[in-house]
Amino acid sequence: MEPTEAFRVLASVDRQYLLYELRERNGESTIGELSRRIAARRHRTTSEKISLPEIDRARVRTVHIHLPSLLEQGVIDVDWSDGTVTLADDPSVDVLFAAAEELDEWPPEPPLSRFS
Repeated sequence: MEPTEAFRVLASVDRQYLLYELRERNGESTIGELSRRIAARRHRTTSEKISLPEIDRARVRTVHIHLPSLLEQGVIDVDWSDGTVTLADDPSVDVLFAAAEELDEWPPEPPLSRFS
């Protein structure tokens, strides 16, 4: 992945949230947990306080927009049978996180604990 492509991937705040959450969880999470955490970050609340409709909207965006985009770039792997998402063992992941470190706000927001 070229750095310019990495910045295109990072143009979506939801993708930034998703990638950040994966990195914070040692490269693995589930679609459900990622959707909950993305929704919480989007709405500046904790994952315990986020509503089900907000989680559902985040899940739809995650499954239909962000996961396919990240799969196409080769930076994640998804096991659709159990909903597991993992960072790929690929040099493009390093390029992507190197580009993320150049962003003005990386990680994308303060930790959720600041919103409790």
